Amino acid sequence: MKNLLIILCIFNLQFAAYSSPFSIFDAETPVREVQTDMGIAMQPDEKVRWMLDDKLGMFIHWGLYAGVAQGEWYMENKGVSLEEYRKLAYPESGELYFDARDFDPKKWVALAQKMGARYMNMTAQHHDGYALFESKYINAFTSKQTHNRDFVREYVDAVRAAGLKVGLYKTLINWRFAGYYDVTGTDCQPNKFGYTTAAWHKENARLMKEELFCQIKELMSNYGRIDQLFWDGGWLAQQGTDASGAYFWEPGKYLDPANQWQVNPYFQELDDNGKALGLMGIVRKYQPDILANLRSGWCGDYTCEEGGAAVKGKIRQGVVEKCFTITSGWGYTKAMEDESRLMSLREIKRIFADCIVRNMCCLINVGPDRHGNIPQPIEKRLSEFGEWVHAASEAIYGTRALWQPVDNQYGFCYKDNVIYIYFLGGYTDREFTLPTLNKGIKARQAYNVLTKAKVEFAQKGQTITLKNIHPIQNDITIIALITNH
Repeated sequence: MKNLLIILCIFNLQFAAYSSPFSIFDAETPVREVQTDMGIAMQPDEKVRWMLDDKLGMFIHWGLYAGVAQGEWYMENKGVSLEEYRKLAYPESGELYFDARDFDPKKWVALAQKMGARYMNMTAQHHDGYALFESKYINAFTSKQTHNRDFVREYVDAVRAAGLKVGLYKTLINWRFAGYYDVTGTDCQPNKFGYTTAAWHKENARLMKEELFCQIKELMSNYGRIDQLFWDGGWLAQQGTDASGAYFWEPGKYLDPANQWQVNPYFQELDDNGKALGLMGIVRKYQPDILANLRSGWCGDYTCEEGGAAVKGKIRQGVVEKCFTITSGWGYTKAMEDESRLMSLREIKRIFADCIVRNMCCLINVGPDRHGNIPQPIEKRLSEFGEWVHAASEAIYGTRALWQPVDNQYGFCYKDNVIYIYFLGGYTDREFTLPTLNKGIKARQAYNVLTKAKVEFAQKGQTITLKNIHPIQNDITIIALITNH
């Protein structure tokens, strides 16, 4: 009894960050380290738990680029001038016009729920500088100006009404400002817009920064509770890292009075002592419970793994979100209308399963067209995925990774007294022996989560072997093992 109490105490101390599914299994989940960076502390364990519980979100990339159907980097890829790019917001651009006539965020929310997502995140503003919200900044370029609509307001209201967590994406960079490529005005970096070194670029860069500060306050203070903030674009001139650009953006708690790119006092936000706040200082002032990633240059409450590459290796440290799009481009492209050019259902399931057994969450992207419609093939594929998610829900939501996975073979998670074994498509044996369990743990029942068929097992001491499991080759099989604890 004394040894059992010691085991319980050690487990509770080590895995407080993941304590929702408390267990006496010898879990191998790394301890989450809460750090302070630039005067801002990462959120404590109890505030990050919802991402680990909810597991799945829908990412939405939507903006003027949808009209051109060449992805969200169209403006920079083609070196489109500000004057030409602005036309996409007006009927004069013809068939390229971002008319948003069918925009109804309730439809997006319905698909998110159908696919099993429990949070959503939309691009409030991408690198092209077009804001999908109302902004008071004098130089802002917004949907309120061009369409007399605050798309962020409509989105936030719909997501919140459905009971999902609300996320916003906000980039730091802005291609509308030449100073982005030449913040000092002395050394313009290579770019596709034809900008060359000019002294006025330094002030232009300052204005870009000032607009950012104004708009992040607006996003954090005008829309009620925001649960997640996906920063992007912290690197300067599309070079270096997010952290290397921090000297310019000042993403920490306070602004530096000696910084060369001062934010006009009119646009500064102050703390209770009258001290000017940095980006995350503003964010936390208005959204004390929000989770923000690391791409502003601050260390982040959670980290990101971007792209459709396979998820491999060990259980992840802290909170890690895998974000990916299921075809070419994040913003709308014609490929999204072609089912043959989408990730297969099996591939999407595999990425998600690999995340679950590594204690990660997953953000899957959609790119609505210029009218505001999610392409039908995307909707169909994610609905199919959602059928699988709902069928496997007990082995997804609220679970935590247990023992280290083996790439392409198997992995584990647990919740309360149930162990879930994910066979990832490469394991084809009909029997499987689990890692040794703690003394006193007895298996009570085993079954296939998706078919509900009973699974035979044998236990000898603390070793349990599943029998006749029939894992499906190149697909996901999940076995639940109910124990006595």
